[in-house]
Amino acid sequence: MKPTTGKAALAVALVSSAALGYELVLLRFFSLMYWDHFAHLIISMALLGFGLSGSVLSRLQHRLVPVFSRSFAVSSLLFVVTLLLAASLIGRLGFNPPEIIWQGRQMIRFAAVFTVTTVPFFFAGLCIGLTLRSFQDEVARMYRADLCGAAGGTLLVFFLLFLWPPQYCIKLLALVGLLAPMVLVGRNNTGLWRLVLAVCAVVCLVWPNHILVPVMSEYKGLKQALLVPGVRVAAEKHTPVGEYTALVSNNIPFRYAPGLSLLAPVLPPEQIALFHDGHPVGVIQRGSEGGQAMEFLRWTPQALAYALIDKQPDVLVAGAGGGTDIWHALLEQAVRIDAVEQNRGLVDLITTDFTTFSGDIYQQKQVHLERGDIRGFLVASQQQYDLIQLSLFGTAVPAGAGSGHALRAQPLFTVEGLQLALSHLTNNGMLSLTLPLELPPRSALKTVTTLMAAMQRLDANSDPFAHLIVIRTWNTATIMVSRAPLSHYQQDTVRVFCKERAFDIDWLPGLKSSEVNQISVLDQPYLYEAISALRQGVAHPLSATFHVTPAVDDRPWFSHFFRWSSLPSLWTQRTSGSAALLEWEYLLLWMSFAVALVISVPAIFLPLRPFMRKHRQISLGRKERAAWIVYFAALGLAFFFVEITFMQQWIVFLRDPILAMAVIVPSFLFFAGLGSGAVKRLQQMTWLREWSWGSRRPVMLVCTVIVVVACLYLWLLSYIFQLGAAWPLTVRAVVSIGLIGGLAFWMGMPFPLGLLRLGKWYPEWIPLAWGVNGFFSVISTMVAILVALHGGFSTVIGCALFLYILIAFFEHRVWANRAV
Repeated sequence: MKPTTGKAALAVALVSSAALGYELVLLRFFSLMYWDHFAHLIISMALLGFGLSGSVLSRLQHRLVPVFSRSFAVSSLLFVVTLLLAASLIGRLGFNPPEIIWQGRQMIRFAAVFTVTTVPFFFAGLCIGLTLRSFQDEVARMYRADLCGAAGGTLLVFFLLFLWPPQYCIKLLALVGLLAPMVLVGRNNTGLWRLVLAVCAVVCLVWPNHILVPVMSEYKGLKQALLVPGVRVAAEKHTPVGEYTALVSNNIPFRYAPGLSLLAPVLPPEQIALFHDGHPVGVIQRGSEGGQAMEFLRWTPQALAYALIDKQPDVLVAGAGGGTDIWHALLEQAVRIDAVEQNRGLVDLITTDFTTFSGDIYQQKQVHLERGDIRGFLVASQQQYDLIQLSLFGTAVPAGAGSGHALRAQPLFTVEGLQLALSHLTNNGMLSLTLPLELPPRSALKTVTTLMAAMQRLDANSDPFAHLIVIRTWNTATIMVSRAPLSHYQQDTVRVFCKERAFDIDWLPGLKSSEVNQISVLDQPYLYEAISALRQGVAHPLSATFHVTPAVDDRPWFSHFFRWSSLPSLWTQRTSGSAALLEWEYLLLWMSFAVALVISVPAIFLPLRPFMRKHRQISLGRKERAAWIVYFAALGLAFFFVEITFMQQWIVFLRDPILAMAVIVPSFLFFAGLGSGAVKRLQQMTWLREWSWGSRRPVMLVCTVIVVVACLYLWLLSYIFQLGAAWPLTVRAVVSIGLIGGLAFWMGMPFPLGLLRLGKWYPEWIPLAWGVNGFFSVISTMVAILVALHGGFSTVIGCALFLYILIAFFEHRVWANRAV
C-alpha cells in the first residue's frame, strides 16, 4: 500500500537530514585525515551518488515504483549500512594526497576513496528520486522536504560537533536514517521487517568506535610530533571548524622560534605545541615567570619593527594564536594590544586548560581580545596602529608553498585586504609580516607584489618601494612596509639590527647588490633580483615559473603559484626533490574533475537510449529531448555557482567561520526548500492564471527574479556589508539570513517547476532529470573553483546568470506553447 504524502515527505526529510549531516561529518573527516580544502570533493562525491541513483532509477523505475514502500525501505537501510562501512573504510585505504604526483598507485587509492564515499549518497539519492517519481504531483512538497531536511541535518551536526568528535556523530546519523523506513512502513511492518530494523539499530549502537576514528596523514605535523618519545596529548578541543590539540613533551621541551638568530644569547622558555586539524599553529610560551623569559623574542626578525618605532606603540596582533606576539608587544611596553584570533576553539583551549602556564596572557590589562576574522575586524574598527604584526608565531600567516593549502582562500592576503590593513596604520606606522622561507621564495615575492599594489592604491604618487624592507634569516623572510617613506636613520637602524643578529637584507631603499646574500647564502639572491626587476617593470624568471601576481578579492588564493607552462619541467623533476613545486592539491582538483566527467557522461547518456526510442513514437522531438537535458543540467551548474560565489562574501561579513557555517548553508537549503514548497501557490495565484503569457512561462518569471536579485546583490552587498561591519554579531547574522533567503527562495523554484511539467507530460523522465541535475551539480562544484581560480568569482556569477537566462530561453522557445 502506498503511504500518505505526509509520511513520504517526513521519510525524505529524515534521509536527507542524515545524508547532509554525513556530508558535513565527511568534511571534518577529510580535514583531519588530509587537508581542509577538500570541501569541493566531498560535495562532488555526494552529488555523484545522487546522479548515479537517478541513472539507475531511470532503468529500474518500472520495478521499483510499484512497490515504493519496500523499495524506499530497502534503499534507506542500505544507506545506513553503507554509511557505517564507508566511514570506517575511507581512512584505511592508504590514500596520501601529496604522494599522488609521484606514486601511480595513489590514483587507484584515490578512486577507491571516491567510490566508497559515494555509495551511501547513492542510496540516499535513490530514496529521494523514488519519492519524486512516485509522488509526481507533489514533487514541490517532496523537494521542500528534501531541502529542509538537509538544512536540519546540517544544524544538527553543527551543534553536535561542539560536544563530540566527528566519528561519534556517524552513529547518530545512522539512527536518524533508520527512522525513515520506520516512519514510512509504520504499522504495516511484518515480523521480518521489525526484526531487520531492530538488528540494524543494534548494529548502529554497538558499531566499534575505534574503527570510525579518521586516520591522519603521516605528512601532518601532529602525526610526526607524536612519533617523538615523551610527547603526549595534554588537551583537546572539538568545534565544527576544527579539532585543536595541545602537546607537551616530557623529555625534551618544545623550542619553537622561527627566525631566531643563531647569535641569540637566550633560548625560548618551555612551550606547549598547538595544532589545528593536525597542522601546527604555534605554541604557548611558559608565561608564569612573566616577560623575563621572553627576551629571546628580541633576537627574532619580528623585533625589527619595534626597533624602528620611536615610542610605546599601539599594536594589532593578527592571528594571536598561542599569544607569543602578545608577549613580544608587552616586552616592548606597548600601550594597547588588540589581539584578533578567528579560531575560537584555540582561544578556549588556552584560556581554560592552560591559564596558569600561559601567564593568563589574554587577560593582561593592555590586551583586548577579539574573536573573529581579522579582515572583518579591520572593516569594523576605527583604531589606528603604530604596528600591525603578522608572524609565524600566530595563525594569520599563510602556510608555506607546497604545504597543501594552495586552494585555501586568504581574504586578508589580497590587494584589497592588505590595503585595508595599511589604511589602519598611523602616519609613521608599520606592517610587519614574517613568512616561512621556501626555495625559490615565491610566498615572500607574492607578498611583496601584493603589498606594493596595495600601497599604490593608497598613494598613487608615492614610490611604494621606498616604504619596503625585506630581511631574511636561515628559514624565514620578513617583509615590512612603512606608511611613510623610510628615513635614512631607519635605514641605518635596519643595517645595524641585521648585522647584530646575522640576518640578511634582501631589500632596503638604496641597497647595493654587494650588500645582499652575505650570511645565509643562497645560490642566488632571489628576492633582491626579483624585487629590483619588479621595480623596473621588467620580467623576472620567478614570475615566469610561478604565479606571483597579486591576489585580489575576486581570486583570493594567495598560496596558488602553479603555472601550466611550468608543468613539463617540474613534472620531470618531481622525483628529484621538486615535488612540492607542483601543488598536488591543484592537480588533484583537475584529476577529480576528470574522474567525475568519466563517470558522469556515460551515466547520463546510456539511460537515454530506451527513452529516445520510446518517445520517437509519441513525437517527442530531438530539440525537446535536448532542451530537457540542458534545463536540468543548467540548473545543477547555476545553483552551486551562485551559492559558492555569495558564500565567500558572507564569510567575510560574519567574521566568524563557525557562525558562517551555521548561517549560510542551512539558510540556503531552508529558503530554497520554502521556495520549492511555494511553487503550487505561485501557479495558483489569480493574477498569474489570468495572465496567459506568464502562466505559460513560470520558469522565465522565476529566473528573471533570480537574475535581478543576484545583480542587485552584486551591486549592493559591498555597501551593506561596509555599513553593517560594526553591527552586533546577532544583527549581522539576522541580516545575513534575510538576504540569503531573498535569493535562495527563488532559486528553489525552477527545479520543481521542471519536475511538475515532466510529471504531467513524461513522468518516466523524472529519475533521469534527477540524475542529470545531480551529475552537473557534481561538475559545478569543481568547475566553480577552477573558473574562480583563473577568471575570478565575477566570472563564476556571470556564468550562473547566463545559465538562468538560458533556462528561461528554453522554456520560451520549447515549452511555452504546450498546455500546462
